[in-house]
Amino acid sequence: MQLRKLAPDDMIMVSDDPSPQSAEIENIAKEFGLLYKGARVRRGHFGGDFQSFVNGLSFARANGCDVMVKVSQRFVFRKLEAVEVFRKAFSNPNIDAVTPGKPDVKGNNRMSAGFGAFGTLSDIVGIRASAMSPEQMLDLYRARLLREKVPWASFIECLVDELHSNVFPGRTMKLPELTNPTADPIYLRRYQAQEKDYHALAITHGFNGHFPLGEWGQIEGNAYICKPVVV
Repeated sequence: MQLRKLAPDDMIMVSDDPSPQSAEIENIAKEFGLLYKGARVRRGHFGGDFQSFVNGLSFARANGCDVMVKVSQRFVFRKLEAVEVFRKAFSNPNIDAVTPGKPDVKGNNRMSAGFGAFGTLSDIVGIRASAMSPEQMLDLYRARLLREKVPWASFIECLVDELHSNVFPGRTMKLPELTNPTADPIYLRRYQAQEKDYHALAITHGFNGHFPLGEWGQIEGNAYICKPVVV
């Protein structure tokens, strides 16, 4: 609802990894005129996140969109400025990908320290649709999983970092506006915000609820699937 409010004329697709809530998610998507794309089988955390890139690029190219912006579930555009930074960045025809940069580490926050180890974040990523096909994205990730014999090979943050270093060298931007929040933030990111911030935004749309900000492994318990299987 928030994204539709800020970008009423943009095309939006919901890429969903199957869960007990999928039917409700699909109904909400239809209510707001969004395309819903659910997988036949559950892929899990990394696989489901990656599939959203593939689905997004397919959707963008099929509909003649200039830019695909992948937005993770708990990244929320709070103000129009968060949308405008993408429009401004991609107004430069030499830019093919836009991501956040390396976030600051705040105090003893374990999540903040963990994500601060990455050179870029993967919860909000823009790619020029004409610059990369879904098949190329799939090949890029599959090659990483087969080539890199390290525990972090499957991390989506590392895949996104390849856009800067290998795929579009010299044709990318890391935006500080999407990396660290200000006192009056233009976005909400789960470990840079609090549940009350998400709740306050939800209230403006007329609904209540809980907005857990823990790790997916904690939230899903025994149902949690982490790394993908390469086939």
